[in-house]
Amino acid sequence: MILAAAAALAMAIEAPARTPRLKHSIVGAEVYDLDAHRVLYARNAATLMVPASTTKLLTEGTSLALLGPDFRWTTPVYRTGPIDTQGALQGDLVLVASGDPNLSQRVQRNGTLAFENEDHAYDGSPETKAVPGDPLAVLRELAAQVAKAGIKTVHGRILVDTSLLPDQGTEDGTGTTLSSIVVNDNIVDVTVTAGAHSGDPVSVACSPQTPYVRFVSHATTGAPKSDTTIDMSSDLAAYGRHTVTITGSQPAGSQILYAYRVSDPKTFAQLSFAKALADVGVVRDLSGDISGLPPNAADYTPANLVAKHVSPPLSEEVYITLKVSDNLHAALMPYMWGVYLAHAKSDYLKAGFALEAQMLKSAGLDLNQAAQSDGYGGAYFTPDFMVQYLAWARMQRWYPFLLRGLPIMGVDGTLAAIQRKSPARGKVFAKTGTDGGDNFLNAGSTIEKGLAGYITTRSGHHVAFAFYLSAMIGPHDEDTGHVAGEILGAMAAATYLNL
Repeated sequence: MILAAAAALAMAIEAPARTPRLKHSIVGAEVYDLDAHRVLYARNAATLMVPASTTKLLTEGTSLALLGPDFRWTTPVYRTGPIDTQGALQGDLVLVASGDPNLSQRVQRNGTLAFENEDHAYDGSPETKAVPGDPLAVLRELAAQVAKAGIKTVHGRILVDTSLLPDQGTEDGTGTTLSSIVVNDNIVDVTVTAGAHSGDPVSVACSPQTPYVRFVSHATTGAPKSDTTIDMSSDLAAYGRHTVTITGSQPAGSQILYAYRVSDPKTFAQLSFAKALADVGVVRDLSGDISGLPPNAADYTPANLVAKHVSPPLSEEVYITLKVSDNLHAALMPYMWGVYLAHAKSDYLKAGFALEAQMLKSAGLDLNQAAQSDGYGGAYFTPDFMVQYLAWARMQRWYPFLLRGLPIMGVDGTLAAIQRKSPARGKVFAKTGTDGGDNFLNAGSTIEKGLAGYITTRSGHHVAFAFYLSAMIGPHDEDTGHVAGEILGAMAAATYLNL
């Protein structure tokens, strides 16, 4: 009877993957009974697979374990000189970056963080949206505090101190820059609205509007259902300011959000903060000398503190990063372990991952089944390693925060569009993962896809699972990532229905 039940479960789980599309692909999977502590189903479970963004399960779990759910970033602003009776600061105004990834409109008045299912970092789709509000909201909050401190004029510089962590280049997934200062995810949101007829000019709106970048559009409206060819790669920089020329075309009647990825987050933040200050009446005396030495940490005293922003707790950051699969946020976390816990001054990533490795070893996990080089997707895991990690995570005090952040199949986050009409809708809590690239032999793409998380099945079994597809080839004009996601979603639905 037990063997028959196992065979029936295997047939149900494997049915969605029995498609000619996967004839030359690898499917790796494992389902683990969290109540009975045994494997219920396995297929290539000891094979190292590309987990893509399911890697974030480890990154965010490690952050909760090491930093704690209540960890908060504090971003202070200091003055480096006295304030005279006229409100003139005889010195610099310095915002000290802390690594807070949410200096944006994500922060809500009740202390939570907001998200859209298709995050603005994953641009170029009609479904992509930015969180409503002002991307400079946190900088405006700091600027208001500066004004309240009695400063009206700055007779020095307006600076951003990023000495906590030098910029670490871009993350490969969305191309955003890893920095200790993160304003609006280091993105300028560019909304392109096509005209009604082919050949019409498009309209362009950007948010936030700052002196850092201006956009010049030569883009036009294409025929309905034509390919989108909007190009913002023409980026001329001079004295820290950028001019971007937009070319290409967009189908008639469409509106699409694009991401202009800021290459110099420090300058972007400085100019944005200066604008926020000017908007509340704090202006800089341009007659002064703007040259000078870098900020001096000796000036960062309680007496010189004029403003500070305290972030929502880490548990909220985990919620956002998992729901929308934010690469920049996840990429920064190992650096945060290195800076705040290992107190590293160099080799930050190695220092951070040494702490994760120590944690995983203490949990009894087999690191021969795992490899990881970044926080967002540069990894290899076996399905067995992933479910064993998930089983261990479920026993930790911080598990409820990890579970809360997982996308819910057919409901929200990166699983919002998967298995919407399935009986398992709302029953699967899992992290998605997508990787791949162009296939120039067929003008299509090749996709790596993952899905891993938790299910309470229809009969009440509590299970952890990890499903992976390797090298699924897709044709031109197909969203192959979504097709692969539906296959994995159907496997999860089969698990829900057949246990």
